Amino acid sequence: MNKENSSNFINNSSIGIHAVSADGIIEYANQCELDTLGYKSHEYVGQHVSNFQLDGTTLEDMMARLGKFETLQNYPAKVQGKEGIKYILYNSNVYIENNKFVHTRCFGSEVDEGVYNIFYKRLHGPQ
Repeated sequence: MNKENSSNFINNSSIGIHAVSADGIIEYANQCELDTLGYKSHEYVGQHVSNFQLDGTTLEDMMARLGKFETLQNYPAKVQGKEGIKYILYNSNVYIENNKFVHTRCFGSEVDEGVYNIFYKRLHGPQ
């Protein structure tokens, strides 16, 4: 990686990456995240994450855990893509400065509904 700068590395990664503020505003999304969901940057970045998370209980739980500086691993979420529902597994933690939540560091991979259901049941029990 000594020839590629970190910004190019992140922006062109083959995994979706986004950052969300403590207030729930999407502050950044890389191209893979945008392509997976089908949005242009101006349609996604700057919006509240609740505009895209289809399960409010899931979003509340994610933000509560992140607010306690927990790390999320393979956390299943239903996300509204431009062309329909996307099933995403998120791995996320919080960038902390002076013991304060600044933003998430969130990595997401699209999975099919069957895989989503397996991880959902592991986390929440049967639907």
